[in-house]
Amino acid sequence: MQPDILKVEKPFVSFPFVTKLNLNYYNETYIRFNYLVIRKMSKSQKRERRYDLDWLKVIAIILLLYFHAGMVFISWSWYFIQDSVSDPFLDIFTEFLSHWRMPLLFVISGAGTLFAFGYRNGFQYFRERSSRLLIPLAFGMFILIPHQQYFELIKQGWEFSSYLDFKQRFLNPSEGKIYGLGILGNFSWHHLWFIGYLFIYSVIGIPLFTFFRSENGKNLLKIITDFLVPVFRINLLVIPLVIAQILLRDKFSGFHNLVDDGANFVYFFIFFCYGYLICSSEKLWESLKDQRLTSLILAITFTVIHIFTKNNDNTSSAYFIYWITETLLAWFWVLSILGYGRRYLNVKSKLLSYATEGIYPLYIIHQSVLIVVAFYVIQLDQPVLIKFMIIGNTTLLGSLAIYEFIIRRFNFLRVLFGMKLIKKEKAGEIKLIEQSSG
Repeated sequence: MQPDILKVEKPFVSFPFVTKLNLNYYNETYIRFNYLVIRKMSKSQKRERRYDLDWLKVIAIILLLYFHAGMVFISWSWYFIQDSVSDPFLDIFTEFLSHWRMPLLFVISGAGTLFAFGYRNGFQYFRERSSRLLIPLAFGMFILIPHQQYFELIKQGWEFSSYLDFKQRFLNPSEGKIYGLGILGNFSWHHLWFIGYLFIYSVIGIPLFTFFRSENGKNLLKIITDFLVPVFRINLLVIPLVIAQILLRDKFSGFHNLVDDGANFVYFFIFFCYGYLICSSEKLWESLKDQRLTSLILAITFTVIHIFTKNNDNTSSAYFIYWITETLLAWFWVLSILGYGRRYLNVKSKLLSYATEGIYPLYIIHQSVLIVVAFYVIQLDQPVLIKFMIIGNTTLLGSLAIYEFIIRRFNFLRVLFGMKLIKKEKAGEIKLIEQSSG
């Protein structure tokens, strides 16, 4: 078999004899010198980009933005900044999304892990996840989130002579804990908890994902996915989710703080692993597509059951019913959304290419924009739904403007928001030819 030949515009200036080199390593062709790697993946390693997952991720995060806007006006839960008036429609809208929005995002993230791991080894994957997740998390916690806390504390009645006064007190240990997670002083990750959890899941999943790339792992993965392909068998995967909810919810029900949040941590990790599992099999994806209507009917059914069985009864039977129906409705909404996405959204477009790159920075900054907008909008004498739309639309447009005109144009900001660097070609540079799985 003829080796793959990678073309370059010009040979290395200092080393003109280095033009091509075939190394059979992980069935890939490399040209390597110090930090330069030119990689062409073999046909067996190519993985078709899943545009339906890209669309679902974009849609889910935009829904999350409007979910947060709605949280400003609800009665069933708290939010960082809230109006004194709630709205029944927004109560229903936000509570409905709260059941399945994060499970869906973790499934999509788990599926994306299959692509992120790609041809990388464990260390390379860890390094990629660190730059993609840890840097934005740290930047968000120490730079973006504090100004949100400033407006939140003012709304709660705190008084500061200026933002500088707030920062001085915020950073002064003698002031004690004003706001935050405790172990980090007044610093908090707010909505960026998702990034923190995702990084931890990615790290603790490395041994499992590495095993699934071995021959034994591939065989086991194929056995599992082939077993789940026939109609309705995939729903056996809901059993571990139900067990986790019943065993952990009444003992570890903290709010995304890693300290006493064992129920959410395990629950979302299972969804994350299921994303990897489902994405590894085309047959399983097709099965989800074929069962989409059934999944939708069951999702609606368990949503209705959940509504009518939800009460304030503290008996053990009420506890079991609540968390079983809560888990089942989340599961079937996720399956139906994945199935309909597979059927109708696996389409490439220029809009999707732009949105896919920008949706992660938009997620990072949206709540920083939203809190400021909400602080002023809730003071207006307008109907709640009008204020909701002002907050949601202004946050979306403002976040897009910040991304378009500031973040995406400067490499140092792209690094802080977990984006790939813009590479500019210079005269005499080697043009790298790389085929990736997305």
